[in-house]
Amino acid sequence: MSNKKHSENAATQKEHAPQTPPTPEKPVQTDMEKALTEENEKLIKENERLEEEIAKLHKTVKQLQSAADKSDGYLNQLVAIKNDFESYKRRMKFNADQAKTEGIGSVIVKLIAVCDNFELAKQHLDGDNLKAFEMVYGQFLQILNEFGVQEMDVLGQPFDPLKMNALSKADRGEENRDKVVEVYKKGYTLGEKVLRYAEVIVGM
Repeated sequence: MSNKKHSENAATQKEHAPQTPPTPEKPVQTDMEKALTEENEKLIKENERLEEEIAKLHKTVKQLQSAADKSDGYLNQLVAIKNDFESYKRRMKFNADQAKTEGIGSVIVKLIAVCDNFELAKQHLDGDNLKAFEMVYGQFLQILNEFGVQEMDVLGQPFDPLKMNALSKADRGEENRDKVVEVYKKGYTLGEKVLRYAEVIVGM
């Protein structure tokens, strides 16, 4: 009887004892899920690597741009120096040519005075003496021509104050109004430069 009672008490205690909840089982990944996880991790690492490469490229581009800007600056300086040098050469050539022309001109102005003496002397010669004189005078004028000196041809031409000095006016008919009717002293040019103005009489 007591054994039965003891068994009943033990059963009662077992029924009222606290029950421990079952431990949840970890989810088991399938092969496909594992493969996707590994692929995702690879993509994340690849993305990080690409971001680093992009950052390096941006840095390199900035360095190249800075170098290009400096190169452009150097190139502009070289172009400016070259242009300055070309201008300097042109100025030096112009100055040299001008000095040469002025040097020749100053000598020729004195020789032109000799031409005036030739003209005066010719008026007092005739015959063979005149022919010999004109031959020498022609050679003298030829030498002046070789230096670029030209005698002005103004007789019968409209008066030009840029090349002529009017000594006086004379009535030589309507057809000669404002034209050169007499040349008192010949004018000469060297290129475009007037070495000596022609002294003339102008019709009125």
